[in-house]
Amino acid sequence: MPAPAAAWVNGAHSRAVELDDCTDYVPIHPTAAAFPALLAFADLLPMSGKDFVRAIVVAQDLNVRFGLAIARNPMQSGRNDIYRVLAATAGAAVALELDEEATWNALGLSMVYGAGDLQGVLEGKTAAAVQYGNCAAAAVQSGLLAQLGATGAKAFLLGRGGYLTAFEPEHDLDKLVGGLGERFYGTHISVKPYAACRAVHAMIDMARSVRDTHGAMSADQIDRIDITVSPEVFNVVGHPRDAKLRPRTSGDAQFSAYFVAACALLHGRMGLADSSPSRLGDPRVAALAAKVHVHPSEAHRTDRIIGRTDFTVHTAAGDRIVESSDCPLGAPENPVSAEMLRAKLVDCFDHGGFEPESEDVDRLMDHVDNIEAVPIVRTIFEPFA
Repeated sequence: MPAPAAAWVNGAHSRAVELDDCTDYVPIHPTAAAFPALLAFADLLPMSGKDFVRAIVVAQDLNVRFGLAIARNPMQSGRNDIYRVLAATAGAAVALELDEEATWNALGLSMVYGAGDLQGVLEGKTAAAVQYGNCAAAAVQSGLLAQLGATGAKAFLLGRGGYLTAFEPEHDLDKLVGGLGERFYGTHISVKPYAACRAVHAMIDMARSVRDTHGAMSADQIDRIDITVSPEVFNVVGHPRDAKLRPRTSGDAQFSAYFVAACALLHGRMGLADSSPSRLGDPRVAALAAKVHVHPSEAHRTDRIIGRTDFTVHTAAGDRIVESSDCPLGAPENPVSAEMLRAKLVDCFDHGGFEPESEDVDRLMDHVDNIEAVPIVRTIFEPFA
């Protein structure tokens, strides 16, 4: 498969399964497009682990910087991280070891691919994932074109028709370039433990906590579940209620506060299989989801875009169980355990129809933990080819 096509497939799939990473203070996914692009280069080139890390660090850092620099985030403007293509292409330039002139050209070229809207996310459509596939492929193509001598606009950011001038006139350049090359934002990224939108992760955490303490709960044991969130989170995962209650696709389910809360209370998880088409009509989940009510509250806004989430269960026995969270599992301050990361990896293998040996999974985890010592990155995937 050609490198751009491989990057496209992995880029789209990385968002479709909702198991990538994100930042909790800006609604972006720093690695979802960059990592597939760099995997394509790792397959093309004898790239070392150290070189791979350098490239992904640059891409992640630039993506977060753009997110911080732009005044109106995608949940406010509807423009869904168009700049992600610049960040992924910066990583591609590092992977290809482009010189300064070629790097400028690659970045300028990448802007002709820049596109993205939030509506596909709000409606839970496949289009939301396709954006990341397009971006990953664009980063590969832009890097290779620049390597061959193709040219891109030099003033792609601040020229009269540049990205920031034309699309994001409200921006803070100091947040974009201040400390560039000295301070890296990759350490501020959250890793998602559940196959769902990050906005519902706190709900899943708290539903699992309730289940751990009080046992699995079915619809006949519960009178009502009230979930209170910020208006921004409500608009993405809580509204409109009728549509969110009846997810028709995996994407719908992953972006439904009602579905994930019910699933986590019943099963104690939200994995890839839980939002598969065959599970969407589970009558037990549907009955419990109907007991869930999601409320927007301006008081639940915090300095994190995901805000604070309150989770209250009113049981049929008359008990009231209250939980609250503003830092869901996966945040740098609340990291996912190595055991849970391994389980997440195995879930991905299962979802893809693979049954690797346990030793191969352990070896892959070890390689990733010590990636900078790996001589050739592509060799760590050979047992799974």
